[in-house]
Amino acid sequence: MKKQHVFILSLILIFFISACNSKKADDKSFVIHGKLTDSKQDSIFLNELSSKDMIPLDSTVINADGEFYFKVQPKETGFYQLGLSNNNFITLLIEKGENVEIEGNATLLKSTYLVKGSKGSELIRDLSIRIQEAFTQVDSLGKIYEKSKGEPDILKVKESLDSAYLKIFDTHKNYLKSFIDENTSSLASVIAIYQRFGRESIFNTQTKEDVVYFEKLDKALMLAYPENQHTKDLHEKIAEYRKIEEERKLAENKLAVGLQAPDFTLETPEGKSVSLSSLKGKVVLIDFWASWCSPCRQLNPEMVKLYKKFKDKNFTILGVSLDRDKASWEKAIKIDKLTWTHVSDLKYWDSPVAKLYNVQSIPYSVLINKEGKIVAKGLEVDSLRLKMEEIIK
Repeated sequence: MKKQHVFILSLILIFFISACNSKKADDKSFVIHGKLTDSKQDSIFLNELSSKDMIPLDSTVINADGEFYFKVQPKETGFYQLGLSNNNFITLLIEKGENVEIEGNATLLKSTYLVKGSKGSELIRDLSIRIQEAFTQVDSLGKIYEKSKGEPDILKVKESLDSAYLKIFDTHKNYLKSFIDENTSSLASVIAIYQRFGRESIFNTQTKEDVVYFEKLDKALMLAYPENQHTKDLHEKIAEYRKIEEERKLAENKLAVGLQAPDFTLETPEGKSVSLSSLKGKVVLIDFWASWCSPCRQLNPEMVKLYKKFKDKNFTILGVSLDRDKASWEKAIKIDKLTWTHVSDLKYWDSPVAKLYNVQSIPYSVLINKEGKIVAKGLEVDSLRLKMEEIIK
């Protein structure tokens, strides 16, 4: 009988040890163990974030003590979304073998959680905290603007708030640069380089200074995680950038001063087709702009002055809009009193004409002489005025 008790006790001990070990990660898995306050035995889910979509992995119910547990066998190091709802979740970066500990408040997980046992997830948390701090500062600017509406000095207030916004943006971007410099071999830097500030991408492959960070990160991750899908996606993005840059250089070679301006045909708001070549015999300023472009709209009064000064001297402007909404385009033409010819394909930045003329930003202008040859590109309005005086003479 005594032996039977010992045998049963041994079985219980073996079962207990096996159960404990099953809740620890091995070299093929990772474990997430969490304890949340203010939970009402809610359901909590775990999704994998691929480069293209979100893949549901598992869900469980938080127990009466606020605890939950996941064990996953991933293919590779990856990003995961852990949350209680679509508005209450956190992002994790987990590797095989990691035992991740999560603490926080179930009702405000993103702003209260702490994470241990995963270096990548700790870095993601740092990024999340900093962007939330920046957004809080921006929100405070918005409240000031709302209170100032209707005040006589609203324009000065707006100017001051715009300046403050740019400072917040620049400060956060500098933080991200330091983050990437310090964690170049971590996939957490992928989150950093793709982070957005409202609707705006913080790092842009169209900016040479930013490209340095994309290429630095691409090189480091190809060494650290050459087979990881997130690394491959970034590498493809850089390869695509290099291809576009090469095409841009080829396009620029065709747009050198003294060469014939490439011809194109677009429609006016009324649906009439107008080609650049139809204006041959006049000095033409191709003005790339859009109704949504604030710098363009601010420049338009100067363009009106320029047009009025030279329109009777065999000069015209051909406005090429990068709009996508016809009504907004027409309204801007009318409000800004732009009385010259306007054309557009309403394809935004995908406009073939914008690509033909290698337009990287707007406003942007190309000055063409009577023979249809390029005289100048991208001149500021004062320089443009002087160039016009020179050509007219």
